Amino acid sequence: MTEIKKTVRINRLLDIYGRLLTKQQSEIMCDYYYFDLSLSEISRTRQISRTAVYDAIKTATNKLEYLEENLGICRVFDENRDESTEQIIKKLERDLKNGI
Repeated sequence: MTEIKKTVRINRLLDIYGRLLTKQQSEIMCDYYYFDLSLSEISRTRQISRTAVYDAIKTATNKLEYLEENLGICRVFDENRDESTEQIIKKLERDLKNGI
């Protein structure tokens, strides 16, 4: 997967599942993926090591991928691109009710 595709995917996952991350993970992911800050810039701003920033990004990315793998909300939106958001949400609610 190219870097651009990876960034687009992570941004989509953040939009959907970002609130399920810790506050610090969410903020670091936003700094890195939304604001395009480097690890060094984030570490200076937050007064933590570059390694801590890297670990937070890696952990958060793994969590987002895990959530998508198990819940599949992005997949549902991709499979139903022609439908309205309201129809997709109704499908998701029905699937959750029936136990995906």
